[in-house]
Amino acid sequence: MKERLDVMTAKKMSLYTSGMWVSLLIGLLYVGIGILMPIDPAEKYRGTEFYEQIAAHPFIPHLWRYIFVAIGFLSIYWISAAVSTLRSKSYEWEGFYKWVTIVGYGGAGLLSLEWMREIFIMKVMTLYSTGNEMYRVALEVAAFPLDPDFIWMFGGFGLWYLVTSLLAKRNQVFSSKLNILGIIVGLDLIITMVFAMTDTIIYFDGGQMTVMQITALLGGIMGAVYHIWMFFDMRKNQAQFEKSMTTLLEQKKSAA
Repeated sequence: MKERLDVMTAKKMSLYTSGMWVSLLIGLLYVGIGILMPIDPAEKYRGTEFYEQIAAHPFIPHLWRYIFVAIGFLSIYWISAAVSTLRSKSYEWEGFYKWVTIVGYGGAGLLSLEWMREIFIMKVMTLYSTGNEMYRVALEVAAFPLDPDFIWMFGGFGLWYLVTSLLAKRNQVFSSKLNILGIIVGLDLIITMVFAMTDTIIYFDGGQMTVMQITALLGGIMGAVYHIWMFFDMRKNQAQFEKSMTTLLEQKKSAA
């Protein structure tokens, strides 16, 4: 029986430790996007000029989009690790939280798919002006997003961050301030979805900007801070978590 408990503890700790490092990697990737986007030459243009700039300078526009693809894939792993850690202390809101977790997985997966689709469109759109009518129609259809209102990528993903952080705060998993930041990140993503659906625009001298761009930028900054902070918080409490897991499994053994 002791050997079985050791195996169960090792499994939990393996997911905890790998999740800790994945969180750090996600945070650093968000920082990378924050560095690359402002120096992306194509982002200063729209329409035909946008695609001409991508054709002339493809490296940076493609790189930060591939980073988003990686974040989506890594977030699937992070969700598994965070849920495992949280459920080691509490099974509160079990049915609802299972549904929220499935929605979170969907949002993370769609995040990767959507950015991969955009990379593909960027590659073929450079030929838009020289293609025939059928080719242009095909490109316009392909350019239509998988999640046009961001219900999954921002809404579902944000709901998972929100509910996970609420449960973690209620059950004292991770630090209290970190969980508050997680709640804010979740709310920001949901608000971003709302502004995307309403297409709210701010007009100013020399141009315009959607409110969604502002809230998405804030979400990216807070997401980077959250995930890097999470790494240090989990690392600090790693030994304590392992000890609590051993105690919990021994209690379950005694109860059985």
